[in-house]
Amino acid sequence: MIRNRLEWFVESQGILSKTQFGFRKGLSTLDSLSILTTDIRLAFKKQEYLVGVFLDIASAYDNVLLPVLRQKLLHLSVSEKLVRLIYSTLMSRSISVRYQDTLLPPRLIFKGLPQGSVLSPLLYSIYTYDLDKTVDSFCNILQYADDIAIYVSSSSILDASCRLNSALQYLGDWLLTHGLSLSVSKCSCVTFSRKRHIPEIDISFDGEHIPCKNKVKFLGLILDSRLSGVPHFNYIIQKAEKGINVLRALSGVWWGAHPYSQKLLYNAIIRSHFDYASFLLDPCNKSALDKLTKTQSKCLRIILGAMKSSPINALQIECVDPPLYLRRQYLSDRFYVKDAQNASHPLLAKLEFLSSLSCSSDSSQNIPCILLSYLKFNRLPTPIEKVPLNPLFSNSFESLIFQPPIILNFGVSKDSISARQEFFRILSEHWQGWLTMYTDASKLADDGCVGAAVWIPVYKIALSLKCPPVSSVFTGESIAILEAILYAKSHSLNNCLIFTDSLSCLQTILANPFKSKTKFPIILKIREALFECKKNNINIVLAWIPSHRGIPGNETVDSCAKNATTTGSLEYFKLYSHDVSSLSRAHLFKSWSTHWNNTKRKAGRYYSEIQHTIPPRPWFFKHINLPKRIVSTICRLRIGHACTPVHLAKLRIKDSSICECGLDEGTADHILFNCPNIGSSLFDFLPKKFPRPSNIKCVLTSLNSALLKSLSKFINTKNINL
Repeated sequence: MIRNRLEWFVESQGILSKTQFGFRKGLSTLDSLSILTTDIRLAFKKQEYLVGVFLDIASAYDNVLLPVLRQKLLHLSVSEKLVRLIYSTLMSRSISVRYQDTLLPPRLIFKGLPQGSVLSPLLYSIYTYDLDKTVDSFCNILQYADDIAIYVSSSSILDASCRLNSALQYLGDWLLTHGLSLSVSKCSCVTFSRKRHIPEIDISFDGEHIPCKNKVKFLGLILDSRLSGVPHFNYIIQKAEKGINVLRALSGVWWGAHPYSQKLLYNAIIRSHFDYASFLLDPCNKSALDKLTKTQSKCLRIILGAMKSSPINALQIECVDPPLYLRRQYLSDRFYVKDAQNASHPLLAKLEFLSSLSCSSDSSQNIPCILLSYLKFNRLPTPIEKVPLNPLFSNSFESLIFQPPIILNFGVSKDSISARQEFFRILSEHWQGWLTMYTDASKLADDGCVGAAVWIPVYKIALSLKCPPVSSVFTGESIAILEAILYAKSHSLNNCLIFTDSLSCLQTILANPFKSKTKFPIILKIREALFECKKNNINIVLAWIPSHRGIPGNETVDSCAKNATTTGSLEYFKLYSHDVSSLSRAHLFKSWSTHWNNTKRKAGRYYSEIQHTIPPRPWFFKHINLPKRIVSTICRLRIGHACTPVHLAKLRIKDSSICECGLDEGTADHILFNCPNIGSSLFDFLPKKFPRPSNIKCVLTSLNSALLKSLSKFINTKNINL
């Protein structure tokens, strides 16, 4: 509770340093890393050196001087009552030490922030809010809590060295007055350059030389001097091997955990390592990326129980796990869209400069993922709406803790036949004299605009608004609710009952804004408007009613929303980042389809005749009760790489492709339909309506629940392992 109030105050006032990205809502390690890697690429483009010094503050939280922190809080105009409360909490702590089975007397702690406290990261950010001012005239600085990087770009190593040494001298003075110190042995200096010969550089702190290295691990990302990505991806592959061993231990080809569980496990403990910040290094060394693709292929084979000869493009579609280069671009798109709404984010200006320096003749393969995202989303017909501050901190604190008057159960059942009569009965019994308003949103086509409407039956007034095609119906519903509240407020309409059929909107408005992961600007504006109405003694209640149940007002506003898709006002014709982020997935599947169409001619041709398009989810996700042996057999048959005599002969594992029965080639069709050694045919198990004659390709192409049940029964009964 204290953290929320203090955080809102310092963020809304813009107190914290813009270079501090640690433990702040809407910011992450990726923001800091993206700025650094973009600056490195800018230096490469300008044929300059970028010299970075990565600092380690020794026991930063433990050495915070509490009297200095108290003075800073008071200096920043934090409420004196709140400062006294925080200070007394921190000062009244004690520790006890046990030495050789003897508990020594407790000792009071006079400095340091408690480890693990929700307040500690925020208090440390306040404690260091002015740290960057000591060095920003000499160089750039990035902070993530107590992880600090200072760097400078220059065509002269001597100039860079002078500026960094001066910055470290002033930084040392600041640290000394704040009770902090650097652990020089853990600090490192790296010169980033694509030049063949990199001159030596002398960086020291307090007379002690800072070691120069050719790579550094900063916020979990290993940056080498040429930004080749080789050290980082080698490190990732090494970490992934532990997760791969877990997959191996949980299942084999014919036994163990279901591929559904294996896929979830792969996403959590292996692919998460591939994903983290990898798009910031792309493009980089091709061999390092190829190793990563091979590791992905190994994991997918274990999940599906597929053969080693299985083509990677078929494995990816069967598991619905895209090629890693496309996933890196997808992650880059999502990251950029999140940052694009922040008008003051330093990355945007750097990407614009990098874009101007990039040659137009460069192929897209040589353009960084983050720059491709910038170019892609800057060409949208409607620009992304930018805000100067995180939407959460643009609202008043009272509106954020305010409990909106919302009714999620008005008493009208969704499945009721007499919903209309129930609705009017409840209105007459409990809401006599209240003004009713109805809101709705509609989208008639995927590429069409979203219409939002408000209908006030008493005055016969309809408000129509139009949103861009990229917008979601959720956004349209939110805008309609906001407009209804603003209309009631501007016309001083007391006792208003606003009905909507969007349950998700009302639930989002009710949710705690401090705990919600996504901050929808319109939802926060709704909370602010409802709070203002309450202050002005205007009673407004939001209520949910089911849609398409014959309630006149709801049916009318639905018709108005459909008309608004073409004739609505353009007041809200804006793009919000949470809507634009949905384009990232659409771009991913479009690029993946192109990749699949280009590669299936060389590998995976048989699979492409069975699986024509990329599914939204793997087929086995719907059948989690099937044994691993059956899923593996079906996957091998679908991919076309199974242990049939024909395929084993192609791999030169067998000398002959003739079936063991000696009657025909040992294809999958022969084994499943005609081989006398099996004892019966798959036709005996297939539904009677299934057309005959047929082959296994037709069965696997139209793989519905009935066919899958028959195929599973046949494989299980005849103990077939292919």
